[in-house]
Amino acid sequence: MPADDAIPHALEYADRWLAYRRWRLRIPGVQAAVRIGGELVLDTAHGVADEATGEALTSAHRFRIASHSKALAAIVAMRLVDEGRLRLDDEAQQHAPALRGTDAGRLLVRELLSHGGGAVRDGDDVGFWHLAGPFPDHDGLLAIARSGVERIPASVEFKYSNVGFGLLGLVVEGATGVPYADAFARLLAEPLGLAATAADLNDGDSPLVTGHSALHSATERTALGSPAARALAAATGAVSTAAELTDALRTVVDADGRLLSAAARRRMRQQHWSTTGRDGGAGGYGLGLMLREVDGRTWAGHGGAWTGQATRTLVDAERDVVVSVLTNAIDGPAEELAVGLARLVHAALEGTDAPIERARSFEGSFASVWGRVDVVELGGRLLGVSPTAADPMAAVDELEPLDDDRVRIRAATGMGSGHETAIAERGADGRVARWQGAWRMDAVEAVPA
Repeated sequence: MPADDAIPHALEYADRWLAYRRWRLRIPGVQAAVRIGGELVLDTAHGVADEATGEALTSAHRFRIASHSKALAAIVAMRLVDEGRLRLDDEAQQHAPALRGTDAGRLLVRELLSHGGGAVRDGDDVGFWHLAGPFPDHDGLLAIARSGVERIPASVEFKYSNVGFGLLGLVVEGATGVPYADAFARLLAEPLGLAATAADLNDGDSPLVTGHSALHSATERTALGSPAARALAAATGAVSTAAELTDALRTVVDADGRLLSAAARRRMRQQHWSTTGRDGGAGGYGLGLMLREVDGRTWAGHGGAWTGQATRTLVDAERDVVVSVLTNAIDGPAEELAVGLARLVHAALEGTDAPIERARSFEGSFASVWGRVDVVELGGRLLGVSPTAADPMAAVDELEPLDDDRVRIRAATGMGSGHETAIAERGADGRVARWQGAWRMDAVEAVPA
């Protein structure tokens, strides 16, 4: 069993780690939340909402969460399945008569939910993704459908499709008799009390962040527009905060029966396709949910890429843990940050009841001309974490306290100072001011000014 305060202590460090990573990677802003057992245990924001104005980012700022919309649309659809108003094997045209006579109309609900329909990703003109025109409206989506959406036969392989989820939005409208945004509010946002979450851009009370361009071809970022997604709202239109998003996606975990039956939750998380993530890692896709492995556990969830924003949420359905990271730059490493945050939480949850008082007395951030290390106790272990690395738990040094001022380094690799001793020199406040011996570093601020 980890110590009683293992999770709060780990999250205190995780917050500093996020702040440093934002500074290190020059991301305008990062908003993050962690929910465990339904309790919001971290709700934080660092940086700015808009680089041009310098407006500070807060936890109340809303983001365009882009393809997270698919997970939320899937929850809405599965509520209709639970109520008997929709079946996974229904053809789209049964609920959206305007699709009759098209290949889109013959697609099954489960094929739309799992990206198994073989449908075109965005249509034959993707200018709206480049802010060259508005997103398709209802008539525009029907025009895409009538021109033919099939690019490969259905149920052959995974083929990501925003158009497919746009068609799902039409199915939801047909099954409920109301516009998709209203169905979203009635079936998801309102029952959960999510005041900042909506199916598409709206005039909510909470401020909206500014999206920023990437640094792949320029040295400065520019502000990017954020139009309504209109008929593609079910695919990419939603707005939310990290805190509310963790609550919405918690509804797929084993312990949460607020919206969905246990069977619906399991079906959503069941892997239908194997996929490869943008980071090259192996993953999968269920019904509106991305799947990936972190520390030997399968996490569900979704990511999102919007004009100027990148976001990611991870859900450990068995342990009832939800992690969400939202960034307001199109090249923001949301996936990397969310996985790192999940790994820090995992380290605390998997910890032991080893004595921690002495271990924590060595904690702090330290640097030299050669690099930087955070010394932190996580789950009963004293670790030397490199905050400059993308993964905070990759190649960490474990430190064994020998007495009040010395630790033995159990180096992660043979290239380090394994089996050697680092000596802590403490200041008047008792905290470590510098390291000597096998390490030579001075204490620094957790995030540079």
